[in-house]
Amino acid sequence: MTDTFRSGFLICLFLLIGVFIAGCSDNSSTPATTPVVTTLPSAQFAAGDIIARTSSGGEAQLYVIRKFDPVRDEYERQWIHKNADGSWGHYIDDRTEWASRTVVEKVYPVTVAHVSVLSIPVVTPTIATPVPTILSGSAPSVTAISPASGATDAVVSVSIAGTNFVTGAVPKLLQPGSAAIIGTGVSVAATKIDCTFNLRNAETGSYNVIVTNPDGQTASRSSIFIVGDPAPIISSVIPNKLEINGHSGLSISGENFNDGVKVSLVRGTSEIPCTSPVSSSGARITCDLDLNANRNPQIAFGEWDVQVLNIEGTQYGTWNKKFTILNATSDDDS
Repeated sequence: MTDTFRSGFLICLFLLIGVFIAGCSDNSSTPATTPVVTTLPSAQFAAGDIIARTSSGGEAQLYVIRKFDPVRDEYERQWIHKNADGSWGHYIDDRTEWASRTVVEKVYPVTVAHVSVLSIPVVTPTIATPVPTILSGSAPSVTAISPASGATDAVVSVSIAGTNFVTGAVPKLLQPGSAAIIGTGVSVAATKIDCTFNLRNAETGSYNVIVTNPDGQTASRSSIFIVGDPAPIISSVIPNKLEINGHSGLSISGENFNDGVKVSLVRGTSEIPCTSPVSSSGARITCDLDLNANRNPQIAFGEWDVQVLNIEGTQYGTWNKKFTILNATSDDDS
């Protein structure tokens, strides 16, 4: 009886040990679940940061960060203006805009001040009641500006053509929504104004040219000046003359030529386009010039401007010398 009990006890013990080992084996084979972590982009700026291109931050208006959306990876920003005492600041309206985080942090890398977004007031500019003036002459007009573009952050000297300019006239560049860029070193003649525009921190894009005479009369031309990449500069054209009905390849040397360019001979409203222009290294263009008068009735002998257009930036460069189309009977070899 004792042996039978002992044998039964040992069998039960082995069964219990087997069940325990099997349970441990099942638990150890279950893989652990690793949580998936989504990393959102981190922002350089926080709400209330006033950002600028450089650490000087001397402008009268800059962007203030309203908030950052990590899902969109964009900042909401708004123009903030300095108060009369030079402190920051106030809004002039409630318009905001969203912009890519990478673009904002690249173009405006510096925090120059910090303000409480909720405490910034909206101050609508007051428009002073105009004081009646006695107009002293005819109103001015603006017909052109040369050069018609300037590189970002450059200082560019320009000539503004027009009529009825008076000593004391103030030339400006204005892009809607931005502060005007006022010309300095101004020299005024009746039909021309020479001045300098400082394009530091100027937004890229098209600008209106405005001239205001001392009596308050104003003239403007819309979108005739561009701030962006530098305009083409032509230093030489070979050959610089060709007979009517002739055909020749042109080689144009200079600077700032884009990959996509257009080359033309221009005189007044007449234009003779070159075909198959190819730009290389930004400093040389080759193209074909066909002066067959039967195919292009605009062709006429005389002096023509050579003009290069960077198609992508719509910026022109004009040769300050002349290309001469010779009469077929001319023997001018000069």
